[in-house]
Amino acid sequence: MKRLLYIFVLLVLADGVSNAQQLLTVEQCRQMALEHNQRMLIAGEHVQAATSLKSSAKTQFFPSVSANGLYMRTNKKFSLFENDLFLPVIPYSAIDPSTGSFNPNLDPANTFVINPSTLQPVTDANGNPIFQNYTWLPKDQAEVGYKNVYTAGVSLTQPIFTGGKIRETYRIAKYGESLARANEAAERSDIIYKTEEAYWRVVAVGEKVKLVNASIQLLEKLSVDIENFYEEGMVIQNDLLKVKVKLNEAQLNLVKVQNGLALSKMALCQQVGLPLNQEILLADSLVASMDTAVIMQSFTDTALAKRPEIEMLNQTINIAKSGVNLMRSRFMPNIGLSANYMLFNPNPYNGFSENFGGDWNVGVVLNIPIFHWNDRGHTLKAAHSEQRVAELKMDEAKELISLQVQQAVYQLNESVKKVQMAEENLKQAEENLKVSRNAFDEGKLKTSDVLEAQTLWQNAYSDLIDARMEYRLNITNLKKVTGTL
Repeated sequence: MKRLLYIFVLLVLADGVSNAQQLLTVEQCRQMALEHNQRMLIAGEHVQAATSLKSSAKTQFFPSVSANGLYMRTNKKFSLFENDLFLPVIPYSAIDPSTGSFNPNLDPANTFVINPSTLQPVTDANGNPIFQNYTWLPKDQAEVGYKNVYTAGVSLTQPIFTGGKIRETYRIAKYGESLARANEAAERSDIIYKTEEAYWRVVAVGEKVKLVNASIQLLEKLSVDIENFYEEGMVIQNDLLKVKVKLNEAQLNLVKVQNGLALSKMALCQQVGLPLNQEILLADSLVASMDTAVIMQSFTDTALAKRPEIEMLNQTINIAKSGVNLMRSRFMPNIGLSANYMLFNPNPYNGFSENFGGDWNVGVVLNIPIFHWNDRGHTLKAAHSEQRVAELKMDEAKELISLQVQQAVYQLNESVKKVQMAEENLKQAEENLKVSRNAFDEGKLKTSDVLEAQTLWQNAYSDLIDARMEYRLNITNLKKVTGTL
């Protein structure tokens, strides 16, 4: 029993720890989102893949070495001759002792069949002299009957000239890596913006919860005062009912904003990689110093220089240009250096004996494209079109980014004015509520006037919360569209 109680206490304590509130700043949320967001992890893997492809493309500049082997089971014998052969016999007297080579002029009488009338060698139908003696070489004596054939070798290939194929392939891979990094930066910016949006929404809804609670406290106090006035006959029952209805509406609104706060916290937790039921407290406030001097041109120049989308399109254009060069290189010849060492069994270097014999060779390989139904021309034309498309997309993106910057600047300036006006309205609403409540206590105003003043105050306070959140989001949005987030 004690053991079960001990386990229960541990579970309760563990649950308490897991549900303990975690204090978070906006900077912490940004960092957590970047570390745990799946899109960032995917973008990081794309960068790694692009880097590996670039390294792979770079290896094409260097020689490649490969080993190969072959085993073959033969069915028929290899024969060196088609038919039996009759080979001429050369007498020793026709061999030049100084050179060791055959010289028929040394002893033609003993070498060839001589025509007695002309004293010249007799020739066959092809005009070749007929030797006096021939030896017979049967076909079956030049056959190789091994059933098992083995070959093995090592090859080295070094490209010398490819018309730019290897160079442009490497450039495309390098631009692809830069493109992946720019895409990662774009994902980072978008994630930070969504994280800050979720963060400030939690802060704003939390402020509205406080506002509704404050409004309920005011209504509860007013309700007590109205009940006292009603008992003294100073107000009618209708006034008491109006306050009760307003109090019920405020309590229902409190439930709504509390649910909204819970959902907003869940959304933030999901964004930063925390459990959805994690209790969190946010350290930052909506109140911030406001900049009113915003220079449009400076932001536009910054955006065109730093937006990751521009960098992505730049790399896309570079890839397209290299693609054009790559297609153009298909018209150029390919030259390479080749070196090989091969082993054979049966050994062709030793009478096809049943053992391994090897030899090496070095050469230059040349391939010149001549005709292929204009395939290269069509692909080159397509590559030019792809380059043009990339350049047009860049022009379109620059126009769109300039428009986004202008909109962001206008929205920021507008939100500054909204905050200033909302602060002024709140001051006036607070003063109006104060005056109205004093006048009501003195019997100079009706209950409906006090309720209206409180509603005006609550609406003014809510508008200020919305304006401050809008300002925070517009600051973040301006950083996002200028590439400085």
